[in-house]
Amino acid sequence: MQRGTNMYISKVVIKNYRNYEEFSIELKPFVTVIGENNIGKSNLLEAISLVLSHDFSVYKKRKLEIGDFNYHCIDKFKNSIIEREDSEIIFPEVRIDLYFLDPDEEQEAVINDCWYDFNKKEARISYVYSFKGRKKDELLKQYDLIIVQKQSEGIDIDKIKNYIDFPIEEYDYAVVCGCDDKPMDNYWLKLMKMEYLDALRDAKIDLNSNNSNKLLYRILRDRENDDYVAIKKKMVELDETIKSDKMVLDSLRKNIGHYLKKLSMETETSSNKINFEFSSLELSEILKKIGIQYGDEAVSIERNGLGRNNLLYMAVVLAHLYEKQSNYFRIIAIEEPEAHLCPLLQKHLAKNLVDENNNRRQIIITTHSTHIASYLNLENIVVLFKNRDKVESHYLLDGFGDSAKEKRSINYLKKWLNATNSSMFYTRNIIFVEGIAEQILIPVFFEYKYGKTIEKANCQVINVNGVAFEHFLKIVKNGYFVKTVVITDSDSDKATSNRAIDLKSTYDSDQVKVFMSEQTTFEKDIFSCNSAKKKNREFLVDIIKKIRPKKCNESFCDKQIEKLDVEVMFECIEDFKSDFAFDLSDALINEMKENTKVRKFVIPNYISNALDFIEGVDTK
Repeated sequence: MQRGTNMYISKVVIKNYRNYEEFSIELKPFVTVIGENNIGKSNLLEAISLVLSHDFSVYKKRKLEIGDFNYHCIDKFKNSIIEREDSEIIFPEVRIDLYFLDPDEEQEAVINDCWYDFNKKEARISYVYSFKGRKKDELLKQYDLIIVQKQSEGIDIDKIKNYIDFPIEEYDYAVVCGCDDKPMDNYWLKLMKMEYLDALRDAKIDLNSNNSNKLLYRILRDRENDDYVAIKKKMVELDETIKSDKMVLDSLRKNIGHYLKKLSMETETSSNKINFEFSSLELSEILKKIGIQYGDEAVSIERNGLGRNNLLYMAVVLAHLYEKQSNYFRIIAIEEPEAHLCPLLQKHLAKNLVDENNNRRQIIITTHSTHIASYLNLENIVVLFKNRDKVESHYLLDGFGDSAKEKRSINYLKKWLNATNSSMFYTRNIIFVEGIAEQILIPVFFEYKYGKTIEKANCQVINVNGVAFEHFLKIVKNGYFVKTVVITDSDSDKATSNRAIDLKSTYDSDQVKVFMSEQTTFEKDIFSCNSAKKKNREFLVDIIKKIRPKKCNESFCDKQIEKLDVEVMFECIEDFKSDFAFDLSDALINEMKENTKVRKFVIPNYISNALDFIEGVDTK
């Protein structure tokens, strides 16, 4: 049968599971999920695994613990118990809905009971963890008694909920399907599998097949017994050879028998006769003796590095899954494939993760690696982020149109979202700057002003290498709702003087702010705002003197210390901007180390305002 269609999970809706109170995300046949730590990437994969049947690499409990419930839903439930009048108490439930699109004819047979919208060929399978207790009224009476008792003890009403236990023991799960939530037939569910390579996988242990819990053993055992006929035959022959040995083993056999006669008594059911065998000839035991060697020298995986074994682990799983064509649907989730890999291997891995010829498997990758994120197709990258207290998702290229201008933006992003700039998707605050000087100094200015690193503010400084801010800002405007700052030169003396003004009028909002230099450039503003006091002039002249010792002779220095000329100072460093930035950075860091209460350096006003916006300081 022709299998050109690829059924895939097109949407996941999660309610009350871990950090997701209400969450929905669209998926594609191949998806890379990125985002900051603790945003819920692993929880998304765990949620999917609660719905689908599990094969050799996924052993997840469908029976949840209280920590698996979203904190807010439990808090709201307890508040409703305390505040209720005559309204019915609703016990919260965890629900995960998976929506499937594009099944082929065979797959339609599997999901025949799961149709959610037959016209769209959309099916739904759901996991529901809900209250099943039959003593609801009795439970509510117990809650009432607790409330009355604690009130009589003078305990504040807001603290009484701490004495109300969530009835997790009265909950149970069900896997249901279709638009009317009928029970999902377990036979069909087993044909839809998920393989989950989690971030804590131990490649060295799992690639040894010495017991039935190990990955390699489960993969080997997944084959048909007939596949091992030749191996079984050889093992039987080896066993017979061992038993018939007339030299070393025969002599040892006789010696052991001799001493057994002295030490042990024969019974009706047991004699003192012994023999040797090659372990057990049961196939399951034979397979436990198979191990993997890797490399030209065929060394044991015990001697390999963690990175190499991690690649081998993924290769073993993918080779097995891609080989098996009998499965009707399978989703492969790989969490942090970059584990223990150098940047070069991460790049190579990213380019080769997708099997274009495979049509019955969906792949989801979660990663913290900017190297992997930057080398995968931008159309397939979705970022998770917090918009206020709610987790949301945004595909990087969502919202871009088909016009020539929009296509230029997409091409620019594909070029510039490299391993450095893609860090903008692992943070909650972004500062876009024009060049290397700003990239060096802005973090130092932040620490100079607030006494903490810019990383503590969960902020990344992104150098766009020019004035192409608009390409990046489109991602933010189209739905990646993170606090964003643009720090740019006003260029008031150039033909492009309206550029910064237009950028501000187009993108300024509660979420995005554009800050322009008061002078024409970043460096001129630094000189200008530090020109009023002699100690500031001396501070800057000392830095310039290190960069241009011949230019800055004694006469020059005395003149600038007396009255600083912004244009002359800028002319000195115009071709040495990065050197100036590095030396100024070192000078400011040294000053901070001295812990002086009075700081002599003045941060330009527009930059100070930008940092206040990131820090959440009200400047009104």
